[in-house]
Amino acid sequence: MVAGKLQTVSVVDALEEHLRMDIFKGKIEAGERIKESPLAKELEVSRHTLRAALSRLENVGLLEYRENRGWSVPQFGQEEYEDILMLRESLETTAYRVAVDKGIKPNAAVDAVIARMKVMTEETPWFERIEADCDLHQSLVDLAGSPRLSRAFADMMDEFRLCRMQSLEWLQELPVARWIAFHEKLVEDLKDDNADPESVAGTHFVAAPWNAPRADVKPEEFKAAVSQ
Repeated sequence: MVAGKLQTVSVVDALEEHLRMDIFKGKIEAGERIKESPLAKELEVSRHTLRAALSRLENVGLLEYRENRGWSVPQFGQEEYEDILMLRESLETTAYRVAVDKGIKPNAAVDAVIARMKVMTEETPWFERIEADCDLHQSLVDLAGSPRLSRAFADMMDEFRLCRMQSLEWLQELPVARWIAFHEKLVEDLKDDNADPESVAGTHFVAAPWNAPRADVKPEEFKAAVSQ
C-alpha cells in the first residue's frame, strides 16, 4: 500500500534551499557580492540554474540585485525590521483569531517544537534556536487551516529570520531559559478557553532590537515596561 505520493525536488529547488541555509547561517554575509561564475562552478550547476535559484530568493527578500554589482544579501535596518514585524503580527494575529473562533487548540506539531526548544542550552547555536522559533510560529499559524495564510506567513518569515540573524547582539542578552519560557507562555495562552488573540500576539511581539528586554524582566512584565 502506498502511503503517499513522493514529491519531486528539482535542481533549482535543492539549490534554492542550499543557498537559503547558507544565508541564514551567515555563510553569505550581508552586502557580500555573490559571484555567479565561481559559485556555479563550486556547486556544479549552470549559471542559468543558479540565476533561477537566486531570483527565487530575491522574490522572498533574502537577496537583492543591483545593476553593475549583481546579487547580495540585504542588510536590514530599523525601518525594514519594524515593517516586517508589523506584517508578521498582522498575519499571526489573524491566524490566532481564526483558530480561537474555531475552537482549535495548539496540537502535537506545536508541542513537538516546544519539546525541541526545551532541550536547548546556552551552547545551542542561534541558528538552531531561530529555526525552532520560526517552526513554532509557523505551526501556530497553520492551526487556522488556511493554505494561503500559511504560505504568506512562510514567505514573510524568510525576511524575519534573516532579521533575527542580523540582530544576534541583542538576542544574546536573552537567556535561553527565558526565551523558552516566553514561547511556552505563548502556547499556554492560546490553549486558554478565553484566549484573546490580539492580546496574546501583542504581548509576544513587543521585543525588538530597539526595546530589548532586560534579563531580570519577566515576559509578562515586559510589555508594561516598554510602554511606559
